[in-house]
Amino acid sequence: MLENILQLTAVVVVFILVLAGTYYVTKWIAKSGMIQSQSRNIKVIETFKITNGKYIQIIQLGKKYYSIGVTKDQITFLTPLDEAQLDFSEEVRNGQKVSFKELLDKLNKNKKEN
Repeated sequence: MLENILQLTAVVVVFILVLAGTYYVTKWIAKSGMIQSQSRNIKVIETFKITNGKYIQIIQLGKKYYSIGVTKDQITFLTPLDEAQLDFSEEVRNGQKVSFKELLDKLNKNKKEN
């Protein structure tokens, strides 16, 4: 009986260690990828999937906006865009999506008001 409890405890401890290790390794990989892809003058504002492997993207180069078509093998310039043509709603701020926590807090606040 005591041996079974010790085995269960050991398995739970190993499981927790594996989860913690996975969490920290994932965070480390995400940070290293962000460092490589950071840019001050180039941002992908929005991506819309048309079909498998085909997308339309709105990108910002400096202070100008453009739409491009992206496939597996090529990128096609579609048209320049004016900032007035774009909708920068609350879900997107400075090219960064709002965190899930902020959206959840907003929904909870709206639910409490109703």
